[in-house]
Amino acid sequence: MTAVTQDSDVHITYDDQQKINRFARCNARHGDTKEELKIKENDLQNLQDAEDEMLIALDTDEKVPFMVGEVFIMKSQDEAQEAIGAQREGLQEEISGLNTRAAELQDVMTQLKGDLYAKFGNNINLEPEEE
Repeated sequence: MTAVTQDSDVHITYDDQQKINRFARCNARHGDTKEELKIKENDLQNLQDAEDEMLIALDTDEKVPFMVGEVFIMKSQDEAQEAIGAQREGLQEEISGLNTRAAELQDVMTQLKGDLYAKFGNNINLEPEEE
C-alpha cells in the first residue's frame, strides 16, 4: 500500500496569471479611486465651511474674495454663494461617480478573489496590507 501525498505546488495556468494581473490592476485603481474620493470629500467640506462663513457675514453688500484657479477675485456675496453652490453640485456628481466606480471595482475584485482562492487556497494572499 502506497501513501498518497498531496502536491502542495499548485500549477498556475495562463488564465490564472491573467486573473491575478487583473486583480492587481483593479486593486491599484480601487486605491487610487479611494484617494481621489477622500480629496473630493475634503473639497466638499471646505465648500460647506465657506458657505457657513458666508451666512455669518453681516453686510450683504460687502464683496468677498473668491478663488478662481490660483487668484482671488472680488465677488458680491450673492455671486459667491451661487458659485459655491455650482461647485458643490459638480463635486457631488464627481463623488457619486467615484463611489460608483469604486463599487464596480470592488465587485470585480470580489469575483476574482473567489475564483483565485477557490483554486489556490492559502497559497495566495489577496488581502490588503495593514497600514
